[in-house]
Amino acid sequence: METLIQYLLLALALTSVQISYTESRLNEKRRDKTERRYHAAQAKDNMCEIANRESKVHCYCENTEIKTATRADCWVFNGGIDETDPIWASFNSQPLLEKLTFNVRSDGALKFVPLNVIHKLKRLQKLQIHYATLSKIEKKTFTNMSTVREITLMNNKIMELDFSAFANLPSLVNLTIKGNKVTEIQRDVFVDLPSLRYLDLSFNSINLAHDGCFEHLNVLNDLVLEANLISVLTRDTFRGLANLTRLDLRSNKLSMIGDLTFIELWNLNELLLDNNELKYLSERAFDGLAMLQKLSMTGNKLQSINEVLLEGVRGLELLDLRNNEIELFSYETVKPILENLKLKTSVLYLSGNKLRCDCRLSWIQVLRNETKSEPLRQALDEVTCVPNVADNVDNALSPKSNDVKDLKTDLDVDADDDSFQQDGNEDETYSEANSAYKLEDEKSLNQVVLVDMPPESLPCPGQLGQNGEDSLMLSSKDENYWQSSSSGKLLSSAVGILTTLLLNLSH
Repeated sequence: METLIQYLLLALALTSVQISYTESRLNEKRRDKTERRYHAAQAKDNMCEIANRESKVHCYCENTEIKTATRADCWVFNGGIDETDPIWASFNSQPLLEKLTFNVRSDGALKFVPLNVIHKLKRLQKLQIHYATLSKIEKKTFTNMSTVREITLMNNKIMELDFSAFANLPSLVNLTIKGNKVTEIQRDVFVDLPSLRYLDLSFNSINLAHDGCFEHLNVLNDLVLEANLISVLTRDTFRGLANLTRLDLRSNKLSMIGDLTFIELWNLNELLLDNNELKYLSERAFDGLAMLQKLSMTGNKLQSINEVLLEGVRGLELLDLRNNEIELFSYETVKPILENLKLKTSVLYLSGNKLRCDCRLSWIQVLRNETKSEPLRQALDEVTCVPNVADNVDNALSPKSNDVKDLKTDLDVDADDDSFQQDGNEDETYSEANSAYKLEDEKSLNQVVLVDMPPESLPCPGQLGQNGEDSLMLSSKDENYWQSSSSGKLLSSAVGILTTLLLNLSH
């Protein structure tokens, strides 16, 4: 009986152990299943681990754990996503984001700014949206985001910026609205942006910038308006931009710059006007730009530069006038900045113009020898001009058939009359002479390198010796020699051609 009781107790103990083991396994399976469900739910709600291939948004983060990511690049696929889509709730999983980018891969896939997401990111510093279809930035779309330092809206088909579209962004430093379809900048679009230093509105279709449209941007340093359709500027266009240091107006439709256009820009250091349609610059166009060091106007249609134009920008160290239609750039014109051009960092570009070869360009040869700037020497080595000696001689002589008769009559009275009529030699002689002049005119169209020309070969216009133009324009050594030798050269050439004509006639 005792033995039986022991067996029963042992069996009961074994059964108890088995039951305990089974229950333990069941509980473990339950825990595993619960954890899997939990992690699955977590993965579904984590914007950095969206597994659904049919999702319209996929984000890539540098850290994928919940509440750890600081940067996210999100790609928007497929069309038709709206502001109520459940995907936006997953952005709550990463509240510490500092940089957020939306890249739209299909046209029309994103037609709004996801403000519900953006305003919940209390540490956001950089926001970028590329290739969306935003059409219009409504009033106060970007406002009251105290941490945001940079906003970039590129290629979003934006056509209009509403009043106060960007307002009350105390930390905003850089704002880029590039490659859109904005047609005008109204007043009060940019309001209460006390830290904004860089504004890029390039590659839009802006044809009108209202007076005072930038007046709230008191600390702006860099304004980029490149590649727009701006044709008119007034002195009020840039009102309030006293701290602007760089203004980019390249590739617009400007045909003229009037008096005091940039008078508000006291601290401007760099002004870019390349590739416009500039034909006229008022003599006071750049007055007030005492701090300007770089002025670039390459690729315009300028034919002349007013002699007092540079008086208002005496601090210039770089002046680029390449590829215009300038025929004369005299010493008087360059005089206000001449000393600057002798410094090591200075540059003056004049190549690609239609400069006439005469002694009013002699200062270029002198400057090339005196400047300490190697870039300037190289730039001056590329300056070409059109020889005009033949034109001067042609103007001085202007031969006519009657002139030939008069010359023969006056200088060879005793000659046989038959010599004038024999086989039409008179007309033949004039024809040959006229052909020679035409040949000289054709040659004059071929430009030559200015610094390669001997100084004494540069002719002076007739009025030059009469009006006593500044001698420094002629030479740093002997201006009297230059004036007399140039005039003498013209006279010698004229006498030589007359002698040749007379010898031909006598035969």
